[in-house]
Amino acid sequence: MRLLALGLTLLSISCTPPIEDEDDDVGGTSGGTSGTSGTSGTTSGTTGGTSGTTGGTSGTTSTTGGTTDTTTPGTGDIRQLSWSLHEIESMVIVSWDQYVSADTHVEYSFDEGIWHSSPSRALESGSHEQVLVGIPYDEEVTWNLVVDGVVYPGPNATTGAYPSGLPTPTVEVSDDSRWLPEGNYLLTSINEQRGGWTGGTYWTFIIDRQGRVVWAQPAPNRHWTLFAQVAVTGDHILWDEATYWSEWDGGAASTVHRTYLDAEIDEQATPGLHHAFVQLPDETLAWGSQFHGGHESLVERHPDSADERVIWNCQDDWPGAGNCESNGLFYVESTDSFLYSFYTNNSVVEVDRDKGESLWWAGDVRGGYEFVPSDAEFEWQHGISYTDTGTLLVSSEARVTGRSRTVVWEYTVDHKAGTLNEEWMFDSGEYAQTNGDAWRLSNGNTLHLVGSAGHIKEISPWDQGGEAEVVWHVDFNGDHLLGRGEFIEDLYTLVGPQ
Repeated sequence: MRLLALGLTLLSISCTPPIEDEDDDVGGTSGGTSGTSGTSGTTSGTTGGTSGTTGGTSGTTSTTGGTTDTTTPGTGDIRQLSWSLHEIESMVIVSWDQYVSADTHVEYSFDEGIWHSSPSRALESGSHEQVLVGIPYDEEVTWNLVVDGVVYPGPNATTGAYPSGLPTPTVEVSDDSRWLPEGNYLLTSINEQRGGWTGGTYWTFIIDRQGRVVWAQPAPNRHWTLFAQVAVTGDHILWDEATYWSEWDGGAASTVHRTYLDAEIDEQATPGLHHAFVQLPDETLAWGSQFHGGHESLVERHPDSADERVIWNCQDDWPGAGNCESNGLFYVESTDSFLYSFYTNNSVVEVDRDKGESLWWAGDVRGGYEFVPSDAEFEWQHGISYTDTGTLLVSSEARVTGRSRTVVWEYTVDHKAGTLNEEWMFDSGEYAQTNGDAWRLSNGNTLHLVGSAGHIKEISPWDQGGEAEVVWHVDFNGDHLLGRGEFIEDLYTLVGPQ
């Protein structure tokens, strides 16, 4: 069997000199301006200036079970600065007692000369916590609490060990002048086992532009995760836990999890889910199901509804399609329709959501649109989507100079002529036996997750002069099955209410 892939975000940073302790007295006054703090919904924020006078020393530390507690002795506005690790051990939780109402944020560093910041919060007197995100595993972290411009150094923290079994990526190409500027992090999933379409432990994870994993969690019980994505609300992640390929139950127990980076929200039943799902603007989930009859069925359910609605099924609504099973799904808001990809017949169909009708299709199913030229026909396609200009984008197998390759193919869909006209094809230089994902980015670049080949590539525009080139390339060093992927700008937008 084969599948589809795609989907995360990075903190925006600027370099400032490391902050030095200038005053060992608790509650010292500001000796300068503190850096600008991050704000929710934007980049993570960076220190932008010189830090104020330090508000005290860290005091003694004690370590128990990987948690270091540090007490700031004496009296003052801030006491009991300490840290611990979240259960996802790339995230550090810092805590403190605050005896004054003030604007407060945490600045932190794990790369020399580069500081990140949590969003600023207006806090009242009391005990408080802040989760720090975007930190790689196995890193020592320097952090300061900044309270109305006064800097209180906290004790250095250390993130947990790299998760056992999670494949380790290597960055092969990195041109920061040409990649998506707001693409600071990437969210996707991967099987820790090699071998392409195979069982194993599937991880949902986030990497930064240096290829460092900054967040990861495995699906339980060797269930499959293939379509991790940011929710339409932009404030949490969706990741699938499909039982179709692990329990061989027809996907009866498959679910989609809604989660912040630091806490799960809930788990929604998606019976029959085996490959792809999408979330609609009103948070309705739609997915391809092998559980609702008619061979493959396209079903949807709103979170407030107890029952699924069958929109379409392959047997009744797509004559000649045969015994079909899907591997990709894309919602088209402008027409309230779905692009729906099937690996069993090498075809893509567009389905009207309201009427449940097959609007058009192309591929091996008879009666569909023709390819122009004829040798530009996709095969074993995955990762279907429309670009903002209306072209069709897919990840596909192709023969390139006599070899099987996984390529990105782009077509103009001419409904009047009934044709898919080739606009562009880019050879990834890799071959994935299964899966793949392709997205057009806002700066004109193309993101290509090369499925079971275990490569991720960002490609420069082909239509702006010169040849399209790889500007970012991450290699997972083996045929590990990658799922859907997307860039993320600011990880703090995915943190739960603090």
